Amino acid sequence: MARVASHITHESARKMGGIGAVLNGLCSTHAYKNHFDKTLFYGPYFEFGAEFAADFGKEGQVLFSSKHNFDRGDWGTVFGGIVRDYGVDIIYGKRTVTSDFDANKQNVVDVVNVSINKINPHAVTRFKYKLWQNFAIRSDQFEGDWDYEQYLRIAIPYVEIVDKLYGGSNEFTHFSHEYMGMASCLAVVLAEREDKTVFVAHEVSPARAVVENTAGVDITFYNLMKQAGQKESLEEVFGSQQKNARCELVKKAALLDRIYAVSDLVKAEYLFLLPEADAGKVRVVYNGVSARPVTAEHKAASRARIEAYVDNLLNYTPDVVFTHVTRLVPSKGLWRDIAMLSYMDSLFDGANLKGAYILVSTLIATGRPAADTARMEKEYGWPVLHRKGWPDLTGSEEEIYEQVELFNSRSRAIKCVFINQFGFDRTTCGLRVPADMDLSDLRIGSDAELGFSTYEPFGIAQVETVPFGGMAVLSSSCGCAYLLEKAFEVCPAKPFKIVDFISAGAAMTGPELKAITKEQRDILERQLLSKAAGEIFGMLPLTAKMKSQYLSAAQEFGPLISWENVVRDYFLVNLP
Repeated sequence: MARVASHITHESARKMGGIGAVLNGLCSTHAYKNHFDKTLFYGPYFEFGAEFAADFGKEGQVLFSSKHNFDRGDWGTVFGGIVRDYGVDIIYGKRTVTSDFDANKQNVVDVVNVSINKINPHAVTRFKYKLWQNFAIRSDQFEGDWDYEQYLRIAIPYVEIVDKLYGGSNEFTHFSHEYMGMASCLAVVLAEREDKTVFVAHEVSPARAVVENTAGVDITFYNLMKQAGQKESLEEVFGSQQKNARCELVKKAALLDRIYAVSDLVKAEYLFLLPEADAGKVRVVYNGVSARPVTAEHKAASRARIEAYVDNLLNYTPDVVFTHVTRLVPSKGLWRDIAMLSYMDSLFDGANLKGAYILVSTLIATGRPAADTARMEKEYGWPVLHRKGWPDLTGSEEEIYEQVELFNSRSRAIKCVFINQFGFDRTTCGLRVPADMDLSDLRIGSDAELGFSTYEPFGIAQVETVPFGGMAVLSSSCGCAYLLEKAFEVCPAKPFKIVDFISAGAAMTGPELKAITKEQRDILERQLLSKAAGEIFGMLPLTAKMKSQYLSAAQEFGPLISWENVVRDYFLVNLP
Protein backbone atom coordinates (compact mmCIF):
# COMPACT_ATOMS: atom_id res chain seq x y z
CA MET A 1 0.00 0.00 0.00
CA ALA A 2 1.43 3.36 -1.07
CA ARG A 3 0.87 6.73 0.55
CA VAL A 4 -0.45 9.11 -2.09
CA ALA A 5 -0.82 12.88 -1.67
CA SER A 6 -3.10 14.72 -4.08
CA HIS A 7 -2.81 18.51 -4.24
CA ILE A 8 -5.73 20.24 -5.97
CA THR A 9 -4.77 23.70 -7.20
CA HIS A 10 -4.79 26.11 -10.13
CA GLU A 11 -0.97 25.83 -10.17
CA SER A 12 -0.90 22.13 -10.97
CA ALA A 13 0.77 22.48 -14.38
CA ARG A 14 3.07 25.38 -13.61
CA LYS A 15 4.24 27.53 -10.74
CA MET A 16 2.54 30.89 -11.24
CA GLY A 17 2.44 32.38 -7.76
CA GLY A 18 2.34 31.77 -4.04
CA ILE A 19 0.77 28.30 -3.96
CA GLY A 20 3.24 27.13 -6.61
CA ALA A 21 6.10 28.35 -4.43
CA VAL A 22 4.63 26.49 -1.46
CA LEU A 23 4.34 23.26 -3.45
CA ASN A 24 7.91 23.58 -4.69
CA GLY A 25 9.21 24.00 -1.15
CA LEU A 26 6.93 21.42 0.46
CA CYS A 27 7.13 18.56 -2.02
CA SER A 28 10.89 18.74 -2.59
CA THR A 29 11.85 18.18 1.06
CA HIS A 30 13.34 14.90 2.24
CA ALA A 31 10.77 14.73 5.05
CA TYR A 32 7.84 14.93 2.60
CA LYS A 33 9.34 12.39 0.17
CA ASN A 34 10.08 9.99 3.01
CA HIS A 35 6.41 10.07 4.02
CA PHE A 36 4.54 10.17 0.70
CA ASP A 37 5.40 7.61 -1.94
CA LYS A 38 3.54 9.37 -4.76
CA THR A 39 2.23 12.87 -5.38
CA LEU A 40 -0.46 14.13 -7.75
CA PHE A 41 -1.05 17.74 -8.80
CA TYR A 42 -4.64 18.07 -10.04
CA GLY A 43 -6.43 21.02 -11.59
CA PRO A 44 -8.25 22.50 -14.58
CA TYR A 45 -6.54 22.64 -17.95
CA PHE A 46 -5.17 26.02 -19.01
CA GLU A 47 -3.69 26.53 -22.47
CA PHE A 48 -0.32 28.24 -22.09
CA GLY A 49 0.57 28.46 -25.77
CA ALA A 50 0.26 26.94 -29.20
CA GLU A 51 2.35 23.86 -28.37
CA PHE A 52 0.46 21.66 -25.90
CA ALA A 53 3.52 19.50 -25.24
CA ALA A 54 5.03 22.46 -23.37
CA ASP A 55 1.96 23.04 -21.16
CA PHE A 56 3.69 21.57 -18.09
CA GLY A 57 6.64 23.92 -18.47
CA LYS A 58 10.33 23.28 -19.04
CA GLU A 59 10.47 20.87 -16.12
CA GLY A 60 7.44 18.85 -17.25
CA GLN A 61 6.46 16.26 -19.82
CA VAL A 62 3.01 15.59 -21.28
CA LEU A 63 2.45 11.84 -21.67
CA PHE A 64 -1.21 11.80 -22.67
CA SER A 65 -3.76 14.27 -23.98
CA SER A 66 -7.17 13.18 -25.21
CA LYS A 67 -7.69 16.80 -26.28
CA HIS A 68 -4.78 16.59 -28.72
CA ASN A 69 -5.01 12.87 -29.62
CA PHE A 70 -1.60 12.29 -28.06
CA ASP A 71 -0.58 9.17 -26.15
CA ARG A 72 3.00 8.36 -25.21
CA GLY A 73 2.23 4.98 -23.70
CA ASP A 74 -1.07 3.21 -23.17
CA TRP A 75 -2.80 5.94 -21.16
CA GLY A 76 -5.84 5.93 -23.41
CA THR A 77 -6.88 2.60 -21.93
CA VAL A 78 -6.53 4.10 -18.43
CA PHE A 79 -8.44 7.33 -18.95
CA GLY A 80 -10.51 6.64 -22.08
CA GLY A 81 -13.66 5.53 -20.26
CA ILE A 82 -13.73 8.66 -18.11
CA VAL A 83 -13.22 10.86 -21.18
CA ARG A 84 -16.19 9.23 -22.91
CA ASP A 85 -18.51 9.03 -19.90
CA TYR A 86 -18.12 12.64 -18.79
CA GLY A 87 -17.34 14.44 -22.01
CA VAL A 88 -14.08 15.83 -20.63
CA ASP A 89 -10.53 15.82 -21.89
CA ILE A 90 -7.66 14.61 -19.71
CA ILE A 91 -4.09 15.79 -20.01
CA TYR A 92 -1.63 13.69 -17.99
CA GLY A 93 2.10 13.88 -17.48
CA LYS A 94 4.99 14.42 -15.07
CA ARG A 95 6.62 17.47 -13.52
CA THR A 96 9.83 17.91 -11.59
CA VAL A 97 9.34 20.33 -8.70
CA THR A 98 12.50 21.94 -7.39
CA SER A 99 13.25 23.98 -4.29
CA ASP A 100 13.55 27.63 -5.32
CA PHE A 101 17.01 28.11 -3.80
CA ASP A 102 18.38 24.55 -3.78
CA ALA A 103 18.40 22.75 -7.12
CA ASN A 104 19.50 19.53 -5.41
CA LYS A 105 16.07 19.18 -3.79
CA GLN A 106 13.62 17.79 -6.32
CA ASN A 107 10.59 15.54 -6.62
CA VAL A 108 8.88 14.09 -9.68
CA VAL A 109 5.09 14.35 -9.43
CA ASP A 110 2.14 13.26 -11.53
CA VAL A 111 0.02 15.99 -13.13
CA VAL A 112 -3.57 15.61 -14.27
CA ASN A 113 -5.39 18.52 -15.85
CA VAL A 114 -9.01 18.26 -16.94
CA SER A 115 -10.57 20.28 -19.75
CA ILE A 116 -14.21 20.68 -18.79
CA ASN A 117 -15.65 23.09 -21.38
CA LYS A 118 -17.67 20.32 -23.07
CA ILE A 119 -18.51 18.26 -19.99
CA ASN A 120 -21.79 16.34 -19.94
CA PRO A 121 -24.32 18.87 -18.58
CA HIS A 122 -26.36 16.12 -16.91
CA ALA A 123 -23.32 15.11 -14.87
CA VAL A 124 -22.94 18.72 -13.76
CA THR A 125 -26.58 18.98 -12.76
CA ARG A 126 -26.42 15.73 -10.77
CA PHE A 127 -23.30 16.82 -8.91
CA LYS A 128 -24.75 20.23 -8.07
CA TYR A 129 -27.83 18.50 -6.69
CA LYS A 130 -25.67 16.29 -4.48
CA LEU A 131 -23.80 19.34 -3.16
CA TRP A 132 -27.12 20.97 -2.26
CA GLN A 133 -28.63 17.79 -0.82
CA ASN A 134 -25.64 16.84 1.33
CA PHE A 135 -23.88 20.14 2.07
CA ALA A 136 -26.52 22.85 1.47
CA ILE A 137 -24.41 24.43 -1.29
CA ARG A 138 -26.69 26.38 -3.61
CA SER A 139 -24.85 26.46 -6.92
CA ASP A 140 -27.74 28.41 -8.50
CA GLN A 141 -26.52 31.47 -6.56
CA PHE A 142 -23.28 31.38 -8.52
CA GLU A 143 -24.58 31.03 -12.07
CA GLY A 144 -22.22 32.81 -14.42
CA ASP A 145 -19.30 32.58 -12.00
CA TRP A 146 -16.81 30.62 -14.12
CA ASP A 147 -14.26 30.52 -11.32
CA TYR A 148 -16.75 28.57 -9.21
CA GLU A 149 -17.94 26.48 -12.14
CA GLN A 150 -14.57 25.23 -13.37
CA TYR A 151 -13.43 23.94 -9.98
CA LEU A 152 -16.83 22.32 -9.44
CA ARG A 153 -16.61 20.57 -12.81
CA ILE A 154 -13.14 19.11 -12.29
CA ALA A 155 -14.48 17.50 -9.11
CA ILE A 156 -16.98 15.36 -11.00
CA PRO A 157 -14.50 12.81 -12.44
CA TYR A 158 -11.88 13.36 -9.73
CA VAL A 159 -12.32 10.21 -7.63
CA GLU A 160 -12.44 7.97 -10.71
CA ILE A 161 -9.30 9.59 -12.15
CA VAL A 162 -7.40 9.03 -8.91
CA ASP A 163 -8.48 5.40 -8.77
CA LYS A 164 -7.57 4.77 -12.43
CA LEU A 165 -4.15 6.30 -11.94
CA TYR A 166 -3.20 4.63 -8.67
CA GLY A 167 -5.74 1.93 -7.87
CA GLY A 168 -8.16 2.13 -4.97
CA SER A 169 -6.20 0.24 -2.31
CA ASN A 170 -3.74 2.98 -1.38
CA GLU A 171 -3.67 5.45 1.50
CA PHE A 172 -4.81 8.77 0.04
CA THR A 173 -4.64 12.27 1.49
CA HIS A 174 -6.38 14.93 -0.58
CA PHE A 175 -5.27 18.54 -0.10
CA SER A 176 -7.58 21.33 -1.20
CA HIS A 177 -5.37 24.37 -1.70
CA GLU A 178 -7.77 27.18 -0.96
CA TYR A 179 -11.30 26.97 -2.32
CA MET A 180 -10.05 25.48 -5.62
CA GLY A 181 -10.04 21.91 -4.32
CA MET A 182 -13.06 22.03 -2.05
CA ALA A 183 -15.52 20.54 -4.56
CA SER A 184 -13.09 17.70 -5.27
CA CYS A 185 -12.62 17.00 -1.56
CA LEU A 186 -16.38 17.03 -1.06
CA ALA A 187 -16.61 14.47 -3.89
CA VAL A 188 -14.28 12.28 -1.80
CA VAL A 189 -16.57 12.77 1.21
CA LEU A 190 -19.61 11.85 -0.91
CA ALA A 191 -17.87 8.65 -2.03
CA GLU A 192 -17.65 7.59 1.65
CA ARG A 193 -14.04 6.57 1.29
CA GLU A 194 -11.54 6.14 4.09
CA ASP A 195 -9.29 8.71 2.45
CA LYS A 196 -8.25 11.78 4.45
CA THR A 197 -9.11 15.31 3.36
CA VAL A 198 -7.27 18.51 4.29
CA PHE A 199 -8.14 22.12 3.53
CA VAL A 200 -4.98 24.21 3.21
CA ALA A 201 -5.94 27.75 4.20
CA HIS A 202 -3.33 29.85 2.43
CA GLU A 203 -5.70 32.66 3.36
CA VAL A 204 -9.31 33.19 4.41
CA SER A 205 -10.62 34.81 1.25
CA PRO A 206 -13.57 36.66 2.88
CA ALA A 207 -11.11 38.21 5.34
CA ARG A 208 -8.90 39.38 2.49
CA ALA A 209 -11.91 40.85 0.69
CA VAL A 210 -12.95 42.82 3.77
CA VAL A 211 -9.44 44.14 4.47
CA GLU A 212 -8.86 45.20 0.87
CA ASN A 213 -12.21 46.98 0.67
CA THR A 214 -12.07 48.77 4.04
CA ALA A 215 -10.37 52.16 4.36
CA GLY A 216 -8.95 51.21 7.75
CA VAL A 217 -7.53 47.98 6.30
CA ASP A 218 -5.84 45.78 8.95
CA ILE A 219 -6.29 48.41 11.67
CA THR A 220 -10.05 48.10 11.33
CA PHE A 221 -10.35 44.39 10.59
CA TYR A 222 -8.14 42.80 13.22
CA ASN A 223 -9.29 45.05 16.05
CA LEU A 224 -12.93 44.31 15.25
CA MET A 225 -12.08 40.60 15.05
CA LYS A 226 -10.50 40.81 18.50
CA GLN A 227 -13.49 42.68 19.92
CA ALA A 228 -15.91 40.11 18.45
CA GLY A 229 -14.23 37.22 20.28
CA GLN A 230 -16.47 34.18 19.98
CA LYS A 231 -19.64 36.28 20.24
CA GLU A 232 -19.93 37.47 16.64
CA SER A 233 -18.84 36.12 13.26
CA LEU A 234 -17.17 37.91 10.38
CA GLU A 235 -20.49 38.11 8.54
CA GLU A 236 -22.28 39.50 11.58
CA VAL A 237 -19.67 42.23 11.90
CA PHE A 238 -19.03 43.03 8.22
CA GLY A 239 -22.17 41.77 6.46
CA SER A 240 -23.35 38.63 4.71
CA GLN A 241 -21.03 36.87 2.27
CA GLN A 242 -23.73 34.48 1.06
CA LYS A 243 -23.34 35.46 -2.59
CA ASN A 244 -19.58 34.99 -2.38
CA ALA A 245 -18.87 31.52 -3.82
CA ARG A 246 -15.40 31.33 -2.34
CA CYS A 247 -16.76 32.11 1.11
CA GLU A 248 -19.37 29.37 0.91
CA LEU A 249 -16.76 26.81 -0.14
CA VAL A 250 -14.25 27.89 2.51
CA LYS A 251 -16.89 27.51 5.24
CA LYS A 252 -17.51 23.93 4.09
CA ALA A 253 -13.86 23.14 4.88
CA ALA A 254 -15.11 22.45 8.41
CA LEU A 255 -16.54 19.20 6.98
CA LEU A 256 -13.09 17.90 6.05
CA ASP A 257 -10.79 15.97 8.38
CA ARG A 258 -8.35 18.82 8.96
CA ILE A 259 -7.75 22.48 8.22
CA TYR A 260 -4.16 23.67 7.86
CA ALA A 261 -3.89 27.38 8.65
CA VAL A 262 -0.61 28.85 7.42
CA SER A 263 -0.33 31.09 10.50
CA ASP A 264 -1.88 31.87 13.85
CA LEU A 265 -3.64 34.82 12.22
CA VAL A 266 -5.28 32.60 9.61
CA LYS A 267 -6.53 30.21 12.27
CA ALA A 268 -8.12 33.13 14.12
CA GLU A 269 -9.62 34.44 10.87
CA TYR A 270 -11.18 31.07 10.07
CA LEU A 271 -12.77 30.77 13.50
CA PHE A 272 -13.99 34.37 13.12
CA LEU A 273 -15.61 33.36 9.83
CA LEU A 274 -17.12 30.20 11.32
CA PRO A 275 -17.18 30.35 15.15
CA GLU A 276 -19.07 27.06 15.34
CA ALA A 277 -16.24 25.16 13.61
CA ASP A 278 -14.33 22.55 15.61
CA ALA A 279 -11.25 24.53 16.68
CA GLY A 280 -9.39 21.26 17.23
CA LYS A 281 -9.54 20.57 13.49
CA VAL A 282 -7.80 23.84 12.69
CA ARG A 283 -4.03 23.41 13.03
CA VAL A 284 -1.34 26.02 12.50
CA VAL A 285 1.01 24.65 9.84
CA TYR A 286 3.45 27.34 8.77
CA ASN A 287 4.99 27.69 5.35
CA GLY A 288 8.74 27.41 5.18
CA VAL A 289 11.55 29.19 3.38
CA SER A 290 13.65 27.69 0.60
CA ALA A 291 17.28 28.52 1.17
CA ARG A 292 20.77 27.11 1.06
CA PRO A 293 23.66 27.89 3.40
CA VAL A 294 25.83 30.79 2.24
CA THR A 295 29.24 31.95 3.33
CA ALA A 296 30.30 35.52 3.99
CA GLU A 297 32.17 35.42 0.68
CA HIS A 298 29.07 34.28 -1.21
CA LYS A 299 26.99 37.02 0.41
CA ALA A 300 29.64 39.62 -0.41
CA ALA A 301 29.63 38.52 -4.06
CA SER A 302 25.86 38.93 -4.31
CA ARG A 303 26.10 42.29 -2.60
CA ALA A 304 28.76 43.43 -5.07
CA ARG A 305 26.42 42.60 -7.96
CA ILE A 306 23.62 44.65 -6.41
CA GLU A 307 25.98 47.57 -5.82
CA ALA A 308 27.18 47.39 -9.41
CA TYR A 309 23.58 47.38 -10.64
CA VAL A 310 22.59 50.37 -8.49
CA ASP A 311 25.70 52.23 -9.64
CA ASN A 312 24.78 51.50 -13.28
CA LEU A 313 21.29 52.92 -12.66
CA LEU A 314 21.83 55.74 -10.15
CA ASN A 315 25.57 56.53 -10.31
CA TYR A 316 26.36 55.78 -6.66
CA THR A 317 27.17 52.82 -4.46
CA PRO A 318 24.57 52.31 -1.69
CA ASP A 319 25.56 51.75 1.92
CA VAL A 320 22.20 50.04 2.55
CA VAL A 321 19.98 48.09 0.15
CA PHE A 322 16.27 47.71 0.85
CA THR A 323 14.30 45.30 -1.32
CA HIS A 324 10.69 44.32 -1.80
CA VAL A 325 9.90 41.46 -4.17
CA THR A 326 6.15 41.00 -4.29
CA ARG A 327 2.92 40.62 -6.22
CA LEU A 328 1.29 43.91 -7.12
CA VAL A 329 -1.93 43.79 -5.11
CA PRO A 330 -3.41 46.38 -2.72
CA SER A 331 -2.85 44.25 0.38
CA LYS A 332 0.95 44.53 0.02
CA GLY A 333 0.66 48.06 1.46
CA LEU A 334 3.39 49.51 -0.74
CA TRP A 335 2.47 53.04 0.32
CA ARG A 336 3.75 52.10 3.77
CA ASP A 337 7.17 51.31 2.29
CA ILE A 338 7.38 54.81 0.82
CA ALA A 339 6.19 56.40 4.07
CA MET A 340 8.81 54.54 6.11
CA LEU A 341 11.56 55.40 3.64
CA SER A 342 10.59 59.08 3.91
CA TYR A 343 11.47 59.01 7.63
CA MET A 344 14.51 56.84 6.97
CA ASP A 345 15.82 59.30 4.37
CA SER A 346 16.40 62.07 6.94
CA LEU A 347 18.22 59.60 9.22
CA PHE A 348 20.44 58.48 6.34
CA ASP A 349 21.13 62.05 5.31
CA GLY A 350 22.13 62.97 8.86
CA ALA A 351 24.49 59.98 9.03
CA ASN A 352 25.97 60.70 5.59
CA LEU A 353 24.74 57.37 4.24
CA LYS A 354 23.31 56.42 0.86
CA GLY A 355 20.49 53.91 0.40
CA ALA A 356 18.66 52.20 -2.45
CA TYR A 357 15.19 50.66 -2.45
CA ILE A 358 14.60 48.07 -5.18
CA LEU A 359 10.93 47.22 -5.71
CA VAL A 360 10.27 44.24 -8.01
CA SER A 361 6.55 43.96 -8.70
CA THR A 362 4.30 43.77 -11.74
CA LEU A 363 0.74 43.17 -12.87
CA ILE A 364 2.02 41.06 -15.78
CA ALA A 365 2.55 37.64 -14.21
CA THR A 366 4.11 36.17 -17.35
CA GLY A 367 6.55 39.05 -17.63
CA ARG A 368 7.16 41.57 -20.40
CA PRO A 369 8.98 40.40 -23.55
CA ALA A 370 12.73 40.87 -23.21
CA ALA A 371 12.79 42.83 -26.47
CA ASP A 372 10.40 45.39 -24.98
CA THR A 373 12.39 45.92 -21.79
CA ALA A 374 15.59 46.24 -23.85
CA ARG A 375 13.95 48.89 -26.03
CA MET A 376 12.55 50.81 -23.02
CA GLU A 377 15.95 50.74 -21.35
CA LYS A 378 17.64 52.11 -24.47
CA GLU A 379 15.00 54.73 -25.33
CA TYR A 380 14.29 56.34 -21.96
CA GLY A 381 16.22 54.67 -19.15
CA TRP A 382 13.76 52.06 -17.83
CA PRO A 383 13.48 51.02 -14.98
CA VAL A 384 14.65 54.31 -13.43
CA LEU A 385 12.20 56.19 -15.65
CA HIS A 386 8.83 54.91 -16.82
CA ARG A 387 6.11 55.82 -19.29
CA LYS A 388 2.39 55.17 -19.10
CA GLY A 389 0.95 52.46 -21.31
CA TRP A 390 2.07 49.12 -22.68
CA PRO A 391 4.68 47.73 -22.69
CA ASP A 392 5.55 49.82 -19.64
CA LEU A 393 3.15 50.98 -16.91
CA THR A 394 -0.27 49.34 -16.85
CA GLY A 395 -3.10 49.59 -14.33
CA SER A 396 -2.02 50.12 -10.73
CA GLU A 397 1.64 50.16 -11.79
CA GLU A 398 1.01 53.79 -12.75
CA GLU A 399 -0.02 54.69 -9.19
CA ILE A 400 3.02 52.96 -7.70
CA TYR A 401 5.36 54.82 -10.02
CA GLU A 402 3.72 58.14 -9.13
CA GLN A 403 4.54 57.45 -5.47
CA VAL A 404 8.10 56.39 -6.33
CA GLU A 405 8.62 59.43 -8.55
CA LEU A 406 7.34 61.81 -5.86
CA PHE A 407 9.59 60.20 -3.25
CA ASN A 408 12.65 60.41 -5.49
CA SER A 409 11.97 64.09 -6.19
CA ARG A 410 12.04 64.86 -2.46
CA SER A 411 14.58 62.42 -1.00
CA ARG A 412 18.24 63.27 -0.47
CA ALA A 413 19.89 60.02 0.63
CA ILE A 414 17.65 57.14 -0.58
CA LYS A 415 16.39 56.54 -4.11
CA CYS A 416 13.80 54.02 -5.31
CA VAL A 417 13.88 51.85 -8.42
CA PHE A 418 10.61 50.26 -9.53
CA ILE A 419 11.17 47.16 -11.68
CA ASN A 420 7.78 46.23 -13.16
CA GLN A 421 9.01 42.96 -14.61
CA PHE A 422 8.66 39.27 -13.70
CA GLY A 423 12.03 37.67 -13.10
CA PHE A 424 15.36 39.36 -12.62
CA ASP A 425 18.40 38.90 -14.85
CA ARG A 426 20.09 40.62 -17.78
CA THR A 427 17.76 39.01 -20.33
CA THR A 428 14.52 40.13 -18.69
CA CYS A 429 15.64 43.38 -17.06
CA GLY A 430 18.18 44.98 -19.37
CA LEU A 431 21.88 45.34 -20.05
CA ARG A 432 22.61 47.32 -16.89
CA VAL A 433 22.03 44.15 -14.86
CA PRO A 434 25.43 42.46 -14.30
CA ALA A 435 25.79 39.46 -16.59
CA ASP A 436 26.04 36.92 -13.75
CA MET A 437 23.25 38.40 -11.59
CA ASP A 438 19.83 36.85 -10.93
CA LEU A 439 16.96 37.13 -8.46
CA SER A 440 18.78 35.13 -5.80
CA ASP A 441 21.31 37.96 -5.50
CA LEU A 442 18.50 40.29 -4.40
CA ARG A 443 17.69 37.86 -1.60
CA ILE A 444 21.26 37.04 -0.57
CA GLY A 445 22.72 40.53 -0.87
CA SER A 446 19.84 42.61 0.51
CA ASP A 447 20.17 44.28 3.90
CA ALA A 448 16.43 44.37 4.57
CA GLU A 449 13.26 43.12 2.87
CA LEU A 450 10.25 45.33 3.50
CA GLY A 451 6.79 43.82 3.95
CA PHE A 452 4.22 46.13 5.51
CA SER A 453 1.23 44.17 4.19
CA THR A 454 -2.30 44.89 5.33
CA TYR A 455 -3.28 41.26 4.67
CA GLU A 456 -0.54 38.63 4.52
CA PRO A 457 -1.56 35.15 5.68
CA PHE A 458 2.07 34.05 5.77
CA GLY A 459 4.45 35.89 3.43
CA ILE A 460 7.31 33.67 2.26
CA ALA A 461 8.95 36.46 0.25
CA GLN A 462 9.08 38.71 3.31
CA VAL A 463 11.48 36.38 5.11
CA GLU A 464 13.60 35.12 2.21
CA THR A 465 16.44 37.48 3.14
CA VAL A 466 16.67 36.15 6.71
CA PRO A 467 18.39 32.78 5.99
CA PHE A 468 21.08 34.73 4.12
CA GLY A 469 21.89 37.13 6.95
CA GLY A 470 19.52 39.92 5.98
CA MET A 471 16.66 41.55 7.91
CA ALA A 472 12.90 41.30 7.54
CA VAL A 473 10.93 44.46 8.30
CA LEU A 474 7.30 43.42 8.66
CA SER A 475 3.84 44.52 9.65
CA SER A 476 1.99 42.75 12.44
CA SER A 477 -0.44 41.50 9.77
CA CYS A 478 2.20 39.17 8.31
CA GLY A 479 1.62 35.60 9.47
CA CYS A 480 5.31 34.73 9.10
CA ALA A 481 6.03 37.04 12.05
CA TYR A 482 4.75 34.33 14.40
CA LEU A 483 7.19 31.76 13.00
CA LEU A 484 10.08 34.23 13.19
CA GLU A 485 9.34 35.00 16.83
CA LYS A 486 9.33 31.29 17.70
CA ALA A 487 12.41 30.39 15.66
CA PHE A 488 14.56 33.29 16.89
CA GLU A 489 13.19 33.43 20.44
CA VAL A 490 16.59 32.96 22.10
CA CYS A 491 18.65 34.63 19.36
CA PRO A 492 20.47 37.69 20.77
CA ALA A 493 20.55 39.48 17.38
CA LYS A 494 17.01 39.06 16.06
CA PRO A 495 17.04 39.76 12.31
CA PHE A 496 13.55 41.18 12.07
CA LYS A 497 11.43 44.13 13.14
CA ILE A 498 7.64 43.92 13.40
CA VAL A 499 5.77 47.22 13.11
CA ASP A 500 2.43 46.78 14.87
CA PHE A 501 0.02 48.77 12.71
CA ILE A 502 -2.91 46.92 14.28
CA SER A 503 -2.15 48.51 17.64
CA ALA A 504 -3.06 51.91 16.20
CA GLY A 505 -6.73 51.01 16.65
CA ALA A 506 -6.52 49.10 19.92
CA ALA A 507 -8.23 51.82 21.96
CA MET A 508 -10.98 52.55 19.42
CA THR A 509 -14.59 51.46 19.67
CA GLY A 510 -16.26 49.37 17.00
CA PRO A 511 -18.01 52.34 15.35
CA GLU A 512 -14.78 54.35 15.42
CA LEU A 513 -12.87 51.53 13.74
CA LYS A 514 -15.48 51.19 11.00
CA ALA A 515 -15.45 54.95 10.42
CA ILE A 516 -11.69 55.26 9.80
CA THR A 517 -11.04 57.10 6.54
CA LYS A 518 -8.01 56.75 4.29
CA GLU A 519 -6.76 60.14 5.52
CA GLN A 520 -7.09 59.08 9.18
CA ARG A 521 -5.39 55.78 8.42
CA ASP A 522 -2.45 57.56 6.79
CA ILE A 523 -2.01 59.71 9.91
CA LEU A 524 -2.10 56.68 12.21
CA GLU A 525 0.40 54.80 10.05
CA ARG A 526 2.81 57.72 9.82
CA GLN A 527 2.73 58.18 13.59
CA LEU A 528 3.78 54.56 14.01
CA LEU A 529 6.40 54.68 11.26
CA SER A 530 7.99 57.89 12.55
CA LYS A 531 8.67 56.08 15.84
CA ALA A 532 9.69 52.79 14.22
CA ALA A 533 12.11 54.35 11.73
CA GLY A 534 14.73 55.04 14.40
CA GLU A 535 14.54 51.48 15.72
CA ILE A 536 14.81 50.03 12.21
CA PHE A 537 17.78 52.32 11.46
CA GLY A 538 19.52 51.08 14.60
CA MET A 539 19.05 47.46 13.52
CA LEU A 540 20.41 47.83 9.99
CA PRO A 541 23.67 45.90 9.42
CA LEU A 542 25.82 48.98 8.89
CA THR A 543 29.03 47.56 10.36
CA ALA A 544 31.05 44.44 9.66
CA LYS A 545 30.25 43.26 13.19
CA MET A 546 26.47 43.53 12.65
CA LYS A 547 26.70 41.81 9.27
CA SER A 548 28.60 38.97 10.91
CA GLN A 549 26.06 38.71 13.75
CA TYR A 550 23.12 38.46 11.37
CA LEU A 551 24.88 35.88 9.20
CA SER A 552 25.76 33.82 12.29
CA ALA A 553 22.14 34.04 13.47
CA ALA A 554 20.98 32.88 10.04
CA GLN A 555 23.33 29.91 10.13
CA GLU A 556 22.28 28.89 13.65
CA PHE A 557 18.55 29.65 13.68
CA GLY A 558 17.70 29.88 9.97
CA PRO A 559 17.12 26.11 9.62
CA LEU A 560 14.18 26.47 12.02
CA ILE A 561 12.22 28.37 9.34
CA SER A 562 13.29 26.04 6.51
CA TRP A 563 10.86 23.83 4.65
CA GLU A 564 12.56 20.71 6.05
CA ASN A 565 11.87 21.81 9.61
CA VAL A 566 8.34 23.02 8.92
CA VAL A 567 7.35 19.82 7.11
CA ARG A 568 8.76 17.66 9.90
CA ASP A 569 7.48 19.66 12.89
CA TYR A 570 4.18 21.03 11.60
CA PHE A 571 2.97 19.52 8.32
CA LEU A 572 3.42 15.80 8.91
CA VAL A 573 2.59 15.66 12.63
CA ASN A 574 -0.76 17.35 12.00
CA LEU A 575 -1.95 15.00 9.26
CA PRO A 576 -5.35 13.45 10.04
